[in-house]
Amino acid sequence: MSRASTFSRFATEEFDFLIIGGGINGAGIARDAALRGLKVALVEKDDFASGTSSKSSKLVHGGLRYLEHAQFRLVFEGTNERALLMRVAPHLVRPIEFLVPCYKRDKPGLFVLDVGLWIYDALSKFSSPKLHRTVRAGRVAKLEPSLRTEQLEGGILYYDAATDDARMTVENIVDAESLGAACCNHTRAVSLIEEGDAIVGAMVQDTTDPAAQPIRIRSKVVINATGPWCDQIRAMVKDKPILHTSKGVHLVIDSARLPVRHAVVMKEGKRVVFCIPWGDRSVLGTTDTFFGGSPDEVYADKADADYLLGIGNRYFPDAKLTYDDVLATWAGLRPLLRPEREVASASDVSREHHLASRPGLVTIAGGKLTTFRRMSAEVVDAAGAQLPGGAKALAPSTTADRPMPGSASPIYEEGYAGVQRLAAELATQLAELGVGDAAVAKHLAHTYGARAPSLVAIIRANPKLAQRLDAELPYILAQVDFSIDAEQAVRLEDVLGRRVPLILRARDQGLAAVELVASRMAEKLSWSDDHRAAEMAHYRAIVATTRQFRTAE
Repeated sequence: MSRASTFSRFATEEFDFLIIGGGINGAGIARDAALRGLKVALVEKDDFASGTSSKSSKLVHGGLRYLEHAQFRLVFEGTNERALLMRVAPHLVRPIEFLVPCYKRDKPGLFVLDVGLWIYDALSKFSSPKLHRTVRAGRVAKLEPSLRTEQLEGGILYYDAATDDARMTVENIVDAESLGAACCNHTRAVSLIEEGDAIVGAMVQDTTDPAAQPIRIRSKVVINATGPWCDQIRAMVKDKPILHTSKGVHLVIDSARLPVRHAVVMKEGKRVVFCIPWGDRSVLGTTDTFFGGSPDEVYADKADADYLLGIGNRYFPDAKLTYDDVLATWAGLRPLLRPEREVASASDVSREHHLASRPGLVTIAGGKLTTFRRMSAEVVDAAGAQLPGGAKALAPSTTADRPMPGSASPIYEEGYAGVQRLAAELATQLAELGVGDAAVAKHLAHTYGARAPSLVAIIRANPKLAQRLDAELPYILAQVDFSIDAEQAVRLEDVLGRRVPLILRARDQGLAAVELVASRMAEKLSWSDDHRAAEMAHYRAIVATTRQFRTAE
């Protein structure tokens, strides 16, 4: 659906729900509600997943550390949602093996960790690909040769899962739209509309058009799913703030400089930091520090980089990592609930979510990526209770049994084996087109799943679009077209930041590809030369922001 058509719907229809916020929670809520037959609108002030939902550790996990605080319900929910997401989205959620090295004087020690992992396995109903296992120090050294061996006592191996958080968000939006939801990015909610004691809609504005005037969206219930921005929406109707955000920073390192085969769990006091294999890159993260600034201005600073590089060098002493090894960074905010009493650090704040309701407005705050589907269903239930007929008239959630668009049949029935089969089929098709590239075929299958044949169709119509955007990476120009035509990308950053994330993976963060991608977008979106130049300048400024740790305290 075009932006013009979506805005026409905004202006002329009344919706059951208006969702403000296009991160994973907002997208999941839109999908769940549309599946239940409700009329849904969603607006996002920037791009889908441009906030916290593309800045996570990209893990789908049960929260092993929650066991230390006896938060068994959180672990149970997380591990079971992990298993469900691996079933409904095997192209996006894949198992990854974790290694917890244990050194002398570590707390908890190896025995306690082993007991904890048995509880973890049991709470997951033994759904992991393999049960955890304990290994001796010599075996740990063979599994991860770069790890520090001094005082190493052994380690534990266990499974969780990894994902592409931004793409998971986009697929929820795509599915919601296929079910009739009207979703639009780069559309800011400028005010909430009150009638008496109730909220009855919002005024929204298209931020891509400087001449656009705010329009009114009428809605029976407004859902505030804006994550770190939720207090800003609540302030529009003078509701008190409920958040105390914390910043999480990740560093991207060339895997040649920091080679890991497992997601290595590194302990720093009470905190846990990961070193995660990410293709030909490794990721160090995350930090967890209270943040009091604007959620629109979040970046990795010098203290963040020093902290993560310091931990990395303690666990991998031969790496001798420096700022020069950092290819990219990302920084996001966790929308943590304001604690009722003073706590020592952000890590001590609960990750549980919270719903706040008043007539016509429901706010979702807190929570984590892994349980977004469960939270989305809970929000729809709570908001649906305010619709005519109340909760009894609301159909039950069905997202637990519906595959994501990229895992439609036959992948849903075949699981990960279906993704692998698709990759082989795509490699054959690309070879027949004279652009044979097994790496590209694998990338398309694992990124788009059942939607990947649409990319091959684009290449078939224009073989020049098989051109790679970066010599080292399997991203191709056809993905730019698909991002625009099928995934609502309207800005250069939408493409290079999330749909085709060179900003995170390329050695130059996509700067060499800027002109090529901007030219293709200009051709498809009819940009003027000035517009094209402004988009390139905007993207370069964003890249510069991710490098501020080199100078910013």
